[in-house]
Amino acid sequence: MKTNTKRLTVLTTALSLFTAWTASAQFDPVAQFSLASNPNGVWSYGFENVPLGSPFNLFPTTVVVPSSPGPNIFAWQAPAFGQAGVYYNPTAAGQTVNINGEVSLFDSGMLAMNTGPNDQFALVQFTAPANGFYQISGTFEGRDTAGTASSVYLLANNAVITSGTVSGFGPGSDVILSTGAPILLGAGQTLAYMVGGNPFTSMTALLNAQVSAVAVPEPSSYALLSLALSAFGLRGWITRRRKLGTV
Repeated sequence: MKTNTKRLTVLTTALSLFTAWTASAQFDPVAQFSLASNPNGVWSYGFENVPLGSPFNLFPTTVVVPSSPGPNIFAWQAPAFGQAGVYYNPTAAGQTVNINGEVSLFDSGMLAMNTGPNDQFALVQFTAPANGFYQISGTFEGRDTAGTASSVYLLANNAVITSGTVSGFGPGSDVILSTGAPILLGAGQTLAYMVGGNPFTSMTALLNAQVSAVAVPEPSSYALLSLALSAFGLRGWITRRRKLGTV
């Protein structure tokens, strides 16, 4: 009885550590948006020229974008690329923006991306602050009131991992993208949301966006968990799952 009690105590301790391993730190590009600097912590706002996979460039300038009913919304832009940018509505009201005939509606607190005149892709990029496993997900939604037509992507280290097409306006145009399984990144490596298409029809909002950082377990903690599971005849199970990359 005492032996089983000790085994149960070790297993309980090990499983509590395992629960801590799987707890995630959350990064939200909308809640953490800033006009103060670019990069802004783990987030950067920028563009890429065609073709896909070209170098990432920071938008260098913040601009005031006239809106109705006002006050104005803001964007990170590159002056040479017109309406290409990452836009944000900090007001408590919906705002309508007319950019060279493209009329877009921004809900309160909405973040959106628009492409450039020569098909420059707009990006919101996340840089991993530490080695670890990361997941990225988000919903892309058309905000051009006449109907958005854009291509949307998730990137890992500037390579496309999944993509979709936004067509229309509002919730009916929603495209949900996710990496699914966590991706191993080294500190300084990147994940990104990207929008491409015709600049006059490509205003696309980023909703429900989140990057989750899954903690990497210490080797000593793995040893503790393995010891506990071995006591209950489960060591072979955890070894197989680790080889498959599922724990």
